[in-house]
Amino acid sequence: MRLSGQDLRTRARALAFSPRVPFEGRIRLLYWKRRQSWRTRHPVTFTQKMLWKMTKDRRPLLTTFADKIAVRDYVADAIGAELLTRLYAVVADPAELDLARLPKEFVVKPNHASGLIWIVADRTLPLGQGSRESACLASGMFTTTRDALDKDLLVATCRKWLKTTYADLELEWAYRNIPPQILVEELLLEAEGRIPPDYKFFVFHGRVRLVQVDTDRFDGHRRNLFLPDWSVVDAQWIYPPAEHELLRPDSLDRMIHIAEVLGQETDFVRVDLFEIAGRIVFGELTSYPEGPYAPSFSPESFDAELGRYWTLPKRYS
Repeated sequence: MRLSGQDLRTRARALAFSPRVPFEGRIRLLYWKRRQSWRTRHPVTFTQKMLWKMTKDRRPLLTTFADKIAVRDYVADAIGAELLTRLYAVVADPAELDLARLPKEFVVKPNHASGLIWIVADRTLPLGQGSRESACLASGMFTTTRDALDKDLLVATCRKWLKTTYADLELEWAYRNIPPQILVEELLLEAEGRIPPDYKFFVFHGRVRLVQVDTDRFDGHRRNLFLPDWSVVDAQWIYPPAEHELLRPDSLDRMIHIAEVLGQETDFVRVDLFEIAGRIVFGELTSYPEGPYAPSFSPESFDAELGRYWTLPKRYS
């Protein structure tokens, strides 16, 4: 059967971005394809500069940021271990997990990927559709009550995660050199049992320039944008803003200070923090927010405004 031009283009693209093609070739091809739509050959907006960083920045620091285990030492040295979640276990073989030694509620995740998570809780959580006993939220995301937890299924899921080469799937170099392991840490919940807001600080050259607040992440995701003084930014990025007013957190100034300390060694990083009853908890350091296929901020003029805070080096040392 003769293939149409569209079918040939689809097959050619699948081949060009398959894992059989060296990683550096694929990310440079993606950069070239995305750049075709730019008004200039040089990155100007935040989204364009992030793609340039993904293509060019090969510093080991990014691997430390992406490794959910190694980054704990980085945070402890820079700010203090009191910011870290309680860590219950780290294993290379998930069969070694002793559920009897774990608390009633916890979170299981791999250290070398993003978006893969298994939440174990003793209460009904607002985590989207699904039965109370076990719900698959999305690809690689689960919530289970403690009574319904099936260890064999958990182990099988973790082994699947460990075999996942996240860097190849998402073209995110920072994940390429992380030794895969499974970690179990505390489940962060507010007093009423809800997932707390996620405060994400965009740090450029050691200065916070934007605060992103994600709420209801697993059940009607909302995203609001603020300047560091908590004035509202009239822009959106992927998710609509919450319909209700988001109050300025009491610890905002302290969180901004923490984010700037953690981001002082690089040109850009997003620092994720939580505030629960006055306690500030570290989430993660993200070099590529939303990954290589992230759309621009809306309106695009704000994407360009945010990009002005970011001065790209001629080359990363």
